[in-house]
Amino acid sequence: MVASTWRPEEVFHPPVPEAEVADALRAEREHALVQAHLPVVWRFLRRLGLSPEDADDATQEVFVVAVRKLDRIEPDRERSYLYAIAVRIASRQRRSQNVRSSRTVRVDVDECRSREPSADELLDRKDGLAFLDDTLSKMTPDLRTTFALYELEEMTMAEIAVVTEVPMGTVASRLRRAREQFQEAVKRMQNPTPRQP
Repeated sequence: MVASTWRPEEVFHPPVPEAEVADALRAEREHALVQAHLPVVWRFLRRLGLSPEDADDATQEVFVVAVRKLDRIEPDRERSYLYAIAVRIASRQRRSQNVRSSRTVRVDVDECRSREPSADELLDRKDGLAFLDDTLSKMTPDLRTTFALYELEEMTMAEIAVVTEVPMGTVASRLRRAREQFQEAVKRMQNPTPRQP
């Protein structure tokens, strides 16, 4: 008599092929990557000097590259990997085309209504963002990138060195110079020179 190899659980829950499991896990990781990092990558690209429209295109390109190379991204290192891609794409875009000179600040009216800020608060935010964009636009791309990664994205100097592929000493020097330029801009804003009659 031959022992039966029939297992009832396989009739009701047939085994899922490994390829399907791997595809489902990859799709889940792709979705999580985009969901968690899309807004910060877009904001970072804006801080690197791209217009809102160019930042939209560059953000999409960053995630196309990241999804294609997803297997190379170590867990918990996604942000650094995405920023490194963003730095290269922004740099290439600056070289290949003129970045639009107009720096507009978008204010989402629905978002503003839900938080109910006053008109003065909205104006202060808009002025602050315009000042930040203007100040960053006057920095060299290297200084702007370092300043944005450290001050706005709160990355460490070691992480910035990896993302920008430069030594730590260069990161520290760029950060110091960028901070000096930012402080000078703040002083000029606080103490405008009087106009000549």
